[in-house]
Amino acid sequence: MKKFSLSLFLILSLNLFLAQAIYAATPDKISRAASYTIALLGLATLSVSIYLFAVIFQPEKF
Repeated sequence: MKKFSLSLFLILSLNLFLAQAIYAATPDKISRAASYTIALLGLATLSVSIYLFAVIFQPEKF
């Protein structure tokens, strides 16, 4: 449980930095909430990709 809490905290912290970068790189037409959502979706996509990569190449662990 402690490892899950730490990883969740790190993902949310990283999302704060990524959302600000996305918000700064786009015109003012995108809302701040949308930039947080885009960053969160990007992190979720990256996490699923890493998980699937591990499952494909190390199936005996799962």
